[in-house]
Amino acid sequence: MPKRYKVAIVQRVLLHYRKRFFEILKEKLIQFDIELIFIYGTPTSDEAEKGDAAEIRWAHKIENHSIRVGRYSLYWQPCLQLLRGADIVIVEQASRFLLNYVLFFKQVMGLNKLCFFGHGKNFQEHNASKMGEWIKNIMSRNVHWWFAYNDLSTAIVRSLGYPAGRITSVQNAIDTHFLIEAQQRISTSKLEQIKQALGISGNNVCLYTGGMYREKRLGFLIEACIKIKSQIPDFEMIFIGAGSESARVKIASEQYRWIHYVGPKFHEDKVPYFMIAKYLLMPGGVGLAILDAFAMETPLVTTDHPGHGPEIDYLIDGVNGVIVGNSTEPMIYAHRVSSLLNDQDSRERLVTGCRAAQEKYTLDEMVERFATGVINALSI
Repeated sequence: MPKRYKVAIVQRVLLHYRKRFFEILKEKLIQFDIELIFIYGTPTSDEAEKGDAAEIRWAHKIENHSIRVGRYSLYWQPCLQLLRGADIVIVEQASRFLLNYVLFFKQVMGLNKLCFFGHGKNFQEHNASKMGEWIKNIMSRNVHWWFAYNDLSTAIVRSLGYPAGRITSVQNAIDTHFLIEAQQRISTSKLEQIKQALGISGNNVCLYTGGMYREKRLGFLIEACIKIKSQIPDFEMIFIGAGSESARVKIASEQYRWIHYVGPKFHEDKVPYFMIAKYLLMPGGVGLAILDAFAMETPLVTTDHPGHGPEIDYLIDGVNGVIVGNSTEPMIYAHRVSSLLNDQDSRERLVTGCRAAQEKYTLDEMVERFATGVINALSI
């Protein structure tokens, strides 16, 4: 009788955007007689307060232990017993997870096979520990298999000297079907009600949605919006999100009637705001929000800021979004957005590009690639 393989995946925490991926992956692996053992830890207080954390009934939820070392937090995830019998163990590529070091040592001793799932490097370099990155690079070159977020991450892993034949580019994605379905259910009258409630009367509306922290450069965006308003009289801006920088946005909304801060919105609750907006403005770090932009056919306008996540690789400038080639001058960003708002032909081309991208970057494709990577990793 052929062996039934066991694959374990450990995550620090399970966030809502990732829940559906693990559910579908489990079903996919069962088709190949592979059992998925999924382990995730408790969220931080901020994640719990924001409502970002999710749960899966069949998975193993454990209590994370946090250790503060200077300005960094290290995490211990007590799950070694749950990993017994796993043919491969897939963990996040992160120097702050103490479990990774234990599993790496066990691999050196021939006791398990460790795989990394991640970006390839820390895209927020100003927050990175030099020692941690050095150690992480050594481990990254010597794990059993690599599940890289996308082709950009694959290139980074290969640059470390890791063999290309043992890298799976999973094309990181989220489930956007529910956004598209919700969009189809929302009537024009519903959109008008929301616009009236916010006091929006113009047609040139733009949107920001996501976490509100320093890397998102909200001060830059607010300054740019003020300059856009001077060029586009009916310009109005909607901000969705929460975080340490939300007070800055709230103050701006109180100072300028055309700036609207609506707080955090999740899942289909944010869909009407995308439908009202012509563009998604994110001059700071861009991550998975780009997939929302594709799904909602609301082209994203960003800058060449160095703090983007690997998902920025999905944006093709002038085809499905726009990258302004200057990340330091709000006036240059404002001028480009103003030009786009005045150019309906350009917007239609970008929307067409978004439609093509939403069909390419899907959760089903990510699951297919990840499952194929698991099968290949088990074969060596």
